[in-house]
Amino acid sequence: MTSLTGATPMTGAGTISPPAWSHAILGALLQNAALLYTWAAFTPFGACLGADLRACAADAWARSVVFALLLCTLTWLLSLRSLRRAATSDPSIVDRLWSICPWVYVWYWLACAPAASRPRVLLMALLSTAWGARLTYNFYLKGGFHGGEDYRWAVIRTWFAPGLRWELFNFMFICFAQQLIILAFSSPAAAAAASAAPLGRVDVIAATLFALLLLGEAVADRQMLAFQTEKYRRIHAGEPAGEYAAGFIESGLWAFSRHPNYFCEVSMWWAFYLFSIPSTGALLNWTLPGPLFLTALFCLPRASLDVTEALSSRKYPRYAEYQRRVSRFVPLPPTAKGAAWIGWAVFFAGLAALIQNP
Repeated sequence: MTSLTGATPMTGAGTISPPAWSHAILGALLQNAALLYTWAAFTPFGACLGADLRACAADAWARSVVFALLLCTLTWLLSLRSLRRAATSDPSIVDRLWSICPWVYVWYWLACAPAASRPRVLLMALLSTAWGARLTYNFYLKGGFHGGEDYRWAVIRTWFAPGLRWELFNFMFICFAQQLIILAFSSPAAAAAASAAPLGRVDVIAATLFALLLLGEAVADRQMLAFQTEKYRRIHAGEPAGEYAAGFIESGLWAFSRHPNYFCEVSMWWAFYLFSIPSTGALLNWTLPGPLFLTALFCLPRASLDVTEALSSRKYPRYAEYQRRVSRFVPLPPTAKGAAWIGWAVFFAGLAALIQNP
């Protein structure tokens, strides 16, 4: 994102190549189609596509999907405001909405929920608001609300070439796919708003996990901000770089994962999904695509993690060694990074057993 601490020029070739434009567009198309199909087939949003517009207008979730689609269109139109000046669109508005939309959705569903559903939705609203407030403040500290385009979009634009390909990517992926993902990973609260099931053990597990992961993300972001602030202070003051010579953080939580903040971010919304289990009575339910597609957005090859690492490896010569030594996503001791997904699978298996056998 935009950073007020400073900027490091990209001089190397990098260790990860950019994604193919056709793959990015196909992925966005498949995700958008899968989400809209799921919502049409398994939720009241299906009424919006048929003749029963009254039922569509009467349901809070259906109204939310219609609003999200309108918001996608509006963000795309706003991104075009820079076309006349820069001959290209600026999608930075999507970044500014990321930490705001989820808790707004949840509070809206709480306001629309019957009294019997409100205790669980209120808990989810408080947790999502704590997440949103912290992430928005962190984004503000890095200059995200000071105007101007995030430098990453400028780099990604060169991968697809300014013009029709970039504008289609902006429309399909940045403005539509990301906004629909936001609604999708917030959707367990909509399921909770439609359920009168009382609070129970699973809700305690979900809330505890969410709070711990929120704390972990806050610590990781704080460590990163402190490192970058001191690094650029030394650069501007002409002082020896010392432990900051590599240019990127390798200590604290960043010694166990190359992206501990993203790990906590993705895992938080899996914890949020747990609230949908007692709400729907099903371990697998219609809100599952939310955390699933969020995980894909970060973890698939050439997705968000790889984009971040492609940029970092172009800035810092020693980053390739860091990649070999430290786990890509799941926090693990450096010597155990190959067991990352085994540990991830064991964790979810144990959690599922705990939920199904109270």
